[in-house]
Amino acid sequence: MTVDIQCEDVKWAQPHYAAGKKEYKRYKDTDNGISPLLFAPSEELINWNSYEHDEKGITTEDPEKIARMHDKRTRKGHTLVAHLKTMKTVNVYGEGPVIFTYGSTTMSVLEALRAGDIKAQVVQPVYLEPFPVWEFNTYTDGIIVEMSCSGAFANLLKEKAGIS
Repeated sequence: MTVDIQCEDVKWAQPHYAAGKKEYKRYKDTDNGISPLLFAPSEELINWNSYEHDEKGITTEDPEKIARMHDKRTRKGHTLVAHLKTMKTVNVYGEGPVIFTYGSTTMSVLEALRAGDIKAQVVQPVYLEPFPVWEFNTYTDGIIVEMSCSGAFANLLKEKAGIS
């Protein structure tokens, strides 16, 4: 659906809103790695690019510019993790043996526990990337309910949190 959003009123974007700036740099290298936002429609060019690029979003093969953007993304990741640590990043339901779920499997697991009158603690990360490892340091093992036939969630728990 089409919605009208007053970008100036979006609270999460306020510290990084870039309206009225000259020479907008979509990927500006900042201290915390978070670039200023500009929303369409705009008289400034907004250039998105998934290939290696400079601050303006222009494709580059220059190793110095590439290294600078890698460093910027690393700082952005650290900033994001620091912010997420102040938020609720894991849902925990009940008490007892631990069951790890994510996404739509969580409601099915909770319903099965209720229907079977089974006591368990269901642990559900709110997101998987970046994985909130700081929330999983008290767990060592449990039952892992997958959505993937390849065991992607189990592999993620093993790799990031040492849980098997």
